[in-house]
Amino acid sequence: MANEREDLIHSLAKSMGVGDAQKARGASGKYNAETGTMYCNGHIISRTTIEQASAYFNSQYRRLAEIDDENVKQMASIYEVAKEAINMIVAPTDMTE
Repeated sequence: MANEREDLIHSLAKSMGVGDAQKARGASGKYNAETGTMYCNGHIISRTTIEQASAYFNSQYRRLAEIDDENVKQMASIYEVAKEAINMIVAPTDMTE
């Protein structure tokens, strides 16, 4: 009964053009390489937003990595982790640096 209800909801959502949004709710933390879209905690994150995030973390890392201060270098490492995490999720051919 529950599966039939869920199938009906997904079918209705798809017919209304929001099928991907419904799938995102049940598939948190997934990346769709075909569309360049990330589904995370019920949110749909577009390719453009992912590219902006990658560029932001990359620029922050580069800016801070050259400063000779341990606290600043620690922050640079955090930005480096974020940019590398994005690169690990998204295929290299999908991202511009």
